Amino acid sequence: MFEGFFRETIDGVNAIKLKALLEQRNMITTSSRYTTLFPPVEIGSITLVDQIVILALAELVRPSKIVEIGTYLGYTTALLAMNVTNASIFSIDLPRDAENNSWQFDKQKIYQNDKDNDNFLRSKQYIEGEKYLRELSESERQRIFLIKKDSTKMDFCREFGSSEFVFIDGGHDMQTISQDTLNARGIVKRGVIIWHDYESKIHGDVTTFLAAETGRKIFHVLGSLCAFELIGYQG
Repeated sequence: MFEGFFRETIDGVNAIKLKALLEQRNMITTSSRYTTLFPPVEIGSITLVDQIVILALAELVRPSKIVEIGTYLGYTTALLAMNVTNASIFSIDLPRDAENNSWQFDKQKIYQNDKDNDNFLRSKQYIEGEKYLRELSESERQRIFLIKKDSTKMDFCREFGSSEFVFIDGGHDMQTISQDTLNARGIVKRGVIIWHDYESKIHGDVTTFLAAETGRKIFHVLGSLCAFELIGYQG
């Protein structure tokens, strides 16, 4: 599995078409359906192409434990709960307290400046909470564990032991991305790590960080904001 990804790839970021990912998926399943909520329009959410990338990779690695860094409003959490039916999902976000509602941001700059954007998202999460989880069935919600901690200060090995699937979409500054990635690589022995906001026009540090990962093979799915690394596979 994944031979097509590793053939003629280079260290660093390799651009691939969505078709290449779907061809790998089609080798293991004939299913032509997945379940989703109506696509969100608010800033900070994932696109339909992102959804397909995330779910195709989940089908390929078949995780029993998913770790998500950055719950936000819970859309990706809900998407995974509805489609990866045998997995427990641990979703991490900052504790909900008054501080999250006091972040200062310039409304004119939230679509341009990464710091204003992140502060806006923290404020919105404080006000609205994980609203998309309310759309789930009781059995789906029972497999979700919300963790209100700073992901960069957590001991992932102690908290989770291992995971086959980590989705990184928390803080977008270089220090946070670096620590979240280090934590993720400490628990994924065989599976996938996905970074969101690669080639984002707002959060440039994600792209800068991954571009410097010259000793690893990273894949960016064209047309999406997702980049991923396969760990424990040939290549």
